[in-house]
Formats: sequence, C-alpha cells, structure tokens
Amino acid sequence: MFDLNLETASGPAVVRIGLPPSSLLKFPPDELPTTLPAPQVSEPTWNQPFNIPPQLYNQLLDVRVPITIASVYAVTVCLLNRVNKSRGYKPWGFSQTKLFKAFVILHNVFLAVYSAWTFAGMFQAFRNSWPDRDDPNGLVGVVDALCKINGPRGYGNAATYNPLTNQWSIHNPEYKLADGGVPDPTDVGRMWNQGLAYLGWIFYLSKFYEVLDTAIILAKGKKSSTLQTYHHAGAMMCMWAGIRYVAPPIWIFTLVNSAIHAMMVRMIG
Repeated sequence: MFDLNLETASGPAVVRIGLPPSSLLKFPPDELPTTLPAPQVSEPTWNQPFNIPPQLYNQLLDVRVPITIASVYAVTVCLLNRVNKSRGYKPWGFSQTKLFKAFVILHNVFLAVYSAWTFAGMFQAFRNSWPDRDDPNGLVGVVDALCKINGPRGYGNAATYNPLTNQWSIHNPEYKLADGGVPDPTDVGRMWNQGLAYLGWIFYLSKFYEVLDTAIILAKGKKSSTLQTYHHAGAMMCMWAGIRYVAPPIWIFTLVNSAIHAMMVRMIG
C-alpha cells in the first residue's frame, strides 16, 4: 500500500510515494472521521434522481450492517454447498421453471442497466475532477485531483483530513470549511461531491443485492466457489470501508467494477 503525498516545502511541487503512517494500520479503526453524506440537490438529475436522507446514509454505514450480512451470506453458502453436494449437484425443481428463468433474465438486465448508470455517473465525476489541459501543475495536479477528493476544484484547494489531529483543513485561505469543521457539501470540482458520495453509497448497497448471483448458482444445483463467496463478502466490506471513511481509492473500485459488471452481466444474461 502506498500513500501519494504532495510536497511544496521548497521549489516546485513534486509527487512523493511512500508508505502510509503506521498509526492508520490498527484494529479496530477509529470512529473518526465521521462520514460525509451525499450532497442534497434541489432538482433531480439523471445521475442523482433522488436525495439520500443523511440519517439513512449513516445508519446503513454502521459496521454491523456489512459484517452481519457478509457473515450470514458466507455461512449460508457453505451450508447450501454441502446440501447440493449431498444431492449430487442436481438442479432444484423451481430453477427449471419459466418463472425462475424469467427472473434470472430480469436480474441480469437490471444489474447491467444499473452498472452502466453507475459507470456513466462515475465517469462524469472523474472527468469533472480531472485538471484542465492547460493546468500548469502537470502530474502534481493530476495526483492532487485523484487522491484528494474533497473541497473546491484546483490544486492546493483540497480539504484534507489529518488523522493525527482528527481535523479537516483547507490550506488555501480563500476557501473555508462548512459548519462543524467538515468539507462543504456545496463545493464542486472534486470526486466526492461530484458523484462518488452518492453513487458510491448506492454501489455499496448493490453489493448486498448481488448475493442473488450466488443464489442463482446454488438454485441450479451448482457449487459456489470459494472465490465467488470471498469476492461477494469482501466487496461488501471494501465498499463499506471506502465510503464510511471517505477513502480516495474507493473511486477506482466504483468506476472500474461498475464498468466490468455492466459488460459481464450482459454476457451471462
């Protein structure tokens, strides 16, 4: 794991690659920073058709939610794998019905459309966060945009969280934090407010829905592989951690994984 830091102490800004502080690698993790709910919009848009109530946003990011669902999922799959093995991996009767087959098709179509919508929204957020072509900061500006996802657009304007002091800050005196000392939800030009907070949270919830992929496999009498089980349970926890702690790398998961699923679901549908 590497941490990208921007150094401007003397001379031109440069990009430094190094290990993250050891203080971050502990269990259980700190309760801070608090999650930053998705910004509220006054009018629906194609990439934010409704607002997510902040209270609901935080409630579903309670660590007990993904741990409980992931644990129940993993245990259930292990048990049903044994049942299917004892039955000689024969399909269950209901999996041969027209209703079940229609459900599988609708499930795949829904996931394909949803994944494509998520990818389109994340791609727009990515594009809106990317520095302008004439940005004089070059690589430093790109790293700043991709690794600092809160605050106003532009190099040096990011809102960053210091885990040692447990405080948010903006180095540019022209900009200020919102009430409560947190990034302003009305700031534009960085990944979190541009779509990651909204699309990433829904993408996190979609990982619970995707367990139906495994249910379909088991209903057909097949064995759910260890990789399949680990992937779905792990995806729940990874998306939870990324959104819960406003982690910059989670945009990669949301953008790339949604694109892969949009193509993959079409192929298996």
